[in-house]
Amino acid sequence: MLGGVARPNRTHRRRWPLVTLGVVVVLVAGAIVAIPVWSAQILLTPHHSLTTKAGTVIAVDADEITLSRTDAGARVGTYGLTWTGADGEIAGEAVVGPVLRTDDDTITREFVATEGTPEVGAAVDLNPNMWTGDPQTAIGLDFKKVDIEGELGAMPAWQVDGDGDTWVLFVHGIDGLRQSGLRPLPTLAEAGLPTLLISYRNDEGAPASPNGLFSLGEREWHDLEAAAGYALRQGAEKFILYGDSMGGSIVTRFMHLSPHAERVVAMVLDAPVLDWSAVIDGQADRLHLGVLSPLVRQTVQWRGDLSLTSLDELDQTAVFDRLPVLLFQGLADPLVPHIDSESFAAALPLAQYVPVPDAGHIQSWNVDPVGYTTHLADFLRPFVSR
Repeated sequence: MLGGVARPNRTHRRRWPLVTLGVVVVLVAGAIVAIPVWSAQILLTPHHSLTTKAGTVIAVDADEITLSRTDAGARVGTYGLTWTGADGEIAGEAVVGPVLRTDDDTITREFVATEGTPEVGAAVDLNPNMWTGDPQTAIGLDFKKVDIEGELGAMPAWQVDGDGDTWVLFVHGIDGLRQSGLRPLPTLAEAGLPTLLISYRNDEGAPASPNGLFSLGEREWHDLEAAAGYALRQGAEKFILYGDSMGGSIVTRFMHLSPHAERVVAMVLDAPVLDWSAVIDGQADRLHLGVLSPLVRQTVQWRGDLSLTSLDELDQTAVFDRLPVLLFQGLADPLVPHIDSESFAAALPLAQYVPVPDAGHIQSWNVDPVGYTTHLADFLRPFVSR
C-alpha cells in the first residue's frame, strides 16, 4: 500500500489475455475438428433430393411464369418445376423453358403445365431430372417394375424392353433418383436397346447399407453387379454402362472389379465423379475452407470406411482403353471439376468429350437437349441390332 492506494495487480491483469487466447485456441480447435466431421457427414448421408429452391410465383399464365429472382430460377436450359401442398407432398409439376425476361427482382420463363398450375405466392423448386414420375407417366414409355436381388436385399428397378442382347444399365448419382435416367431414356428406347434404370443401397425402396452411409462407389458397384446378373438371366450378353455423377464412380469401379466387366462394350458418362479428393477439395475451396481439405478427406475415409485413393480413376485409366466412351460435362458444374473429365477423356483412345457451356452438375441435357440427344444417338448407333 502506498499512500492508501492499492497497487494494480499486474499478474491478474496479464492473465486475461492468456485466458482469452486459451478460449480462442479451444474454439479454433473445436472448429478444426467439427467442420471435417460435419462435412463428411453431409457428403455421406443419403438425402434423396436434387431439387433446388427457385423462389415464389409472382405471375403465371398458359405459357409464361414469373418467379422471384434466384440463382436457381435463372439457370440456362429446360427444367422441371415442382411445388408442395400443405402436407409437404408434391402437389403439382410443370416444365420451365428458357428465360424470356429478367429484372432486378423477377425472372420470366417459358412455362408448360403438366400436372396442375402453381398459385401465385407458391414456393417452387427446380428439378433437373425434369419429371417425378415413372417412364409411363412421365414420357409415355411402357416399362416393368422389377426387383433385383443384391447382397443386402431387393432393389427396385425399371426395365424398358428392346431389341437385341446389348443392354443399357443406367446408374444415377449420389442422392439421385432413377428419374435422372428419364431424360436420355427416349433416345435409348428409340435405339431399341433394352434398358435397366437401377437403384442401389441407401436409395428409396432399397436396403440401407450397414452403416447407413454412401461409400462413394466403393461398395455400391456390387449392386450394379447384381443388376448385370439379372440382365444376363433375362438374355443380355453385352452391356453399355451409363452413369451420372456418383453413378460414374460406380460404373468405373465395376469395370475394375466385376467379373462381368469383359461384357461391357461402351460407357456413357455424364458429369462423372472420377476423383473424390478433387471434389472434396473443390467444395472446401468454395467455402473458403481449403486449409481443412486434408482433414475433410481423412474424415470421409474414416467415417465412410473407404479409400479415396482407389476411387481416383485419373490414375488408373488403362482398363478403359478398349472402350468407346461418351462423356458429357457441364462447364458450369460446381461439383465435378471439368478439368478431370477433360483429362480422363484425353487419356482414352476411344473417348468422345462433349463440354457443355453454362451447364451445371448433370445438367448438360437440360441446357442442350437437342445436342445431347444427337451425340447420344450417334454414339449408340453401332450397338443397335436393328
